[in-house]
This record gives sequence, C-alpha cells and structure tokens, in this order.
Amino acid sequence: MGHICLAIDEDAMSYPSKENYFSPSITYPEYIWKQELCNTSNKVYDLLRKCFYASGYDQNNYGRPEWNPLGHIIKPGHTVLVKPNWVEDKNKNKNLEDPFSCLVTHPSVLRAIIDYIVIALHGEGKIIVGDAPMQGCDLPRLLMLTGYMDLFAFYRNHGIEIEIADLRKYHVSGKYNGVLTKPEYTKNTLGSCRVALGQQSMHSEKDANNPKYKVSDYKCKDTREYHHKNCHDYQINQIALNADVIVNVPKPKTHRLAGMTAASKNFVGTIYEKACLPHRMEGDKAHGGDAYQKKSIWKEWMSRFDEKRTAFAIEGKYIRSKWNDIIMKSCYTIGTFTSHDKYRIGSWYGNDTIWRTVADINYCLLYADKQGNICNKPQRTILSIGDMVICGEKEGPVGPSPKPLGMIMMADNVLLFDRVMYEIMGFSTHCFPLFCNPRALEMLGYQSLEALEQEKICILENEMSKKCIAEFKGRDNWKFEAHSCWKGHIEKNT
Repeated sequence: MGHICLAIDEDAMSYPSKENYFSPSITYPEYIWKQELCNTSNKVYDLLRKCFYASGYDQNNYGRPEWNPLGHIIKPGHTVLVKPNWVEDKNKNKNLEDPFSCLVTHPSVLRAIIDYIVIALHGEGKIIVGDAPMQGCDLPRLLMLTGYMDLFAFYRNHGIEIEIADLRKYHVSGKYNGVLTKPEYTKNTLGSCRVALGQQSMHSEKDANNPKYKVSDYKCKDTREYHHKNCHDYQINQIALNADVIVNVPKPKTHRLAGMTAASKNFVGTIYEKACLPHRMEGDKAHGGDAYQKKSIWKEWMSRFDEKRTAFAIEGKYIRSKWNDIIMKSCYTIGTFTSHDKYRIGSWYGNDTIWRTVADINYCLLYADKQGNICNKPQRTILSIGDMVICGEKEGPVGPSPKPLGMIMMADNVLLFDRVMYEIMGFSTHCFPLFCNPRALEMLGYQSLEALEQEKICILENEMSKKCIAEFKGRDNWKFEAHSCWKGHIEKNT
C-alpha cells in the first residue's frame, strides 16, 4: 500500500524571506538550532511538519526532542539526494514581480526538509542537492537569485556540508543572436551510468514503426544511439544511482509537452546525457509521429532546418545556425497557416512520447542498482514532497503564471502524487496515457488504476480526515488554466 498526505493552509500562499535563512518561527521540541528562528511566521515549515505528523511518522516520539519523522527511511550513513526543480534561471512570463515563485522549487521548502534529514542522519552520511536543468539554464545565477546560496551558507556555518550537484553533462553559457552557444562540459566527478531497458521500456511498444525520436537542441543521430529497435537506454547521473534515498521535491506546473509536471516528470532532472530523452517522434500523428497534428510539407522542412540549426550551434558555427533558425521559423509560420495546425515539437495534447520517457526514468530510479543493472526489488527509497505553496499554470514549464494553493503534499509513490495533483488541477486522469496504460501502472507499483484509486489520502486542514482517492474532489478555486496547447482537451467535464 502507498501513502499520501496533503496539508492545506489558505493563509500560507506566500514564502518566507531569506533574512532568517527560512528558519521556523516556532521552537519545536525536535528543532536543532534553537537560537536560529524566523521573526515572522514561517507557514511553509509548519506545513511540512504537519505532513509528517498526519502521516504518523515516528508517532510515539511526536512532541518530544527525540522526534525523528524520517528515521524509518533515512539511516545514519545513508547518502540522500534531494531533487528540486531548477528548470531555468529565467521565467519567460515577463510580467511577474517574483518570476521564480511559480518556476522553481522554493528554498524554504528544502530548508524544512533538510533539517529533518540532518536529524535522521545523526551526523553520519551525505546530503546532496542536485538537478539537471535545461541546457541554457545559468544555475549559479538561479541559486543566487532565489536564495539557495543563503540556504547552503546557513548549513555550512553550522558544520553541515551540503553538496550542490549540477547533474547535466552539458550546459551552455548563453546565446549568440538568439541561438544557443556551443555546449560546455559540466563539472561532475561521478559521471553517469547507462541503464539498458530494452523491451522493458515503454517505448518498445513503438518499435515496429521505427520512430525517429527527437530532443530539442540535441542531434537526432545522438538520440538514435540510445533508442532504436530493441534498444532503449538512459544515461542517468551516477549521483542518483548511488543514493540510498531520494527526496523528490517537484514544483507542480502545467507543461507544454506533458500537460502537467509534478512528481514523476521531475525525475527527468536526474538524466546526465539529455540526448537520451525522447521528447517527441518526428512527423504528424496520422503517419506515426507526434511532433504536430496534421501532415505538412512545410513542417517537415521545419524539422530539417531545426536539425541543421542544432548541429551548427553545437559546432560553434553560430551565423549558419542563426540562418537555419530563421528559415525554420519561416517554415513553421507557413506550415501553421496552410495546415491550420499550430502545434510543433511535440508541444500538444497528442504527444505520445514524453510520458513513456517519464515512466522509463522512474522505473530506472526504482529498480536500477549502482551499476545500472535492473533488479527485481526496489534499490532505493523515494519520497516525493511537493512545493505547492505557489504552483505554476498557463504557459509552463518555463513561462508559468503563479497559482497560489497554500499546500504541501507528500507521497511515497509518484503515481499517487500525480493522481491527486490532476484532481487538484482540475484535469482528467483519463486524458493522460500514463494512467491509462496497465503496463506503465504496473511498472510503477499498481496493478490497475482502480487499485490506485482505492488508496487513502490523509488531508490535514482545520482537522484531519481520510478518504479514498476516488472520493477526493478538487475545489473550484484550485483549478488550473491549462497550457494553451492543451487547453480544452484535458480539463474535467470537457
């Protein structure tokens, strides 16, 4: 059986400032640094603590200095990877006073989580905070602007070493006339491990059609090295595979490729070589692709010039890359006008690729050992804790608008988390293939959707209540506005 808990506080729709390092405002019995308190209310810390309490973690010691709510999964000596969402250092939505609150996991949520990890490790073990953001993300800038560097300084000043890990193989330093510059290697002492799924992959269902997989800003031939008939491999950062426990801390948002990103999609950020991540199949829907809906010779040319643009950028030939970028966009404009189809690069509700990639990655993280071998039993514990104080709606994941909810949600299974998140957002589970495919459900822990629906969710608001997920209903003021390429296709009762 799985476990999921939702803590709600309608007065907690903002984050504490970094002035007091996101410390709690109450001297809780188990709190380590008694002199370090926030001089204003820190409801984010309180919400996480309520989740632990409602879940019954270390119930006998609750209210005492010995309370160790994560002690049943984190033991002294363990390596713990905390996996936030650090997708980008810029929000494409330019009209926001605080562009990061709906874009990336807030450091105040990690402060509360790490405090309890420190308690569980009892001075022995390792804490790593890491993600593989988009290739063009300036991670040091993101960490500085959001307050993460202040958070890490707090722990360092108290003798707690937090390893900060950029899990990407490559990053780019910027753009030249609007195109990405040549990728540079990201410093990473551990590298990666290639995990081979073969016929166990959800993509194997498409093998007979020999699809041409594509990832934006990476060459098709590089992706094909990882995905072709009877071969489906993923290059996962070794840090993730070395972890005994992964605390997954997503920032739920609408998403142009997947419709929604939450617990399961957040694990795309454990991939070292992003060329191994199929995002779409080139071509139109009727001919076995899912990059766009309707057949268009102009969009076929668009795809070809997109590939050339990428190749020239990787080679450092920026002028040639820019010319191909201009031609690509022109082909898209003409193709959209002539076919009456605005979709491209898999950014629409007909994408049949990205959810398969997500299912594969989650399976790898559950069952692959440190050498990348798939085992019969789970190899590490995964706990998902969602930053839902402020989520992101509309043009997510990189141009979202704030959707304040005042929530923290915790689950020990990504399917449980995402199923409840769909309900909160007002989206129909049946519109998302991951929940309609029995094989995918079984890969991630459930024999059927009906079995998942019978799990109980613990809800802590003014009082505590429990109900089956099938009986849990979202409220009107919780509903999200979907991404423009998904709007009208995934909402309940549409």
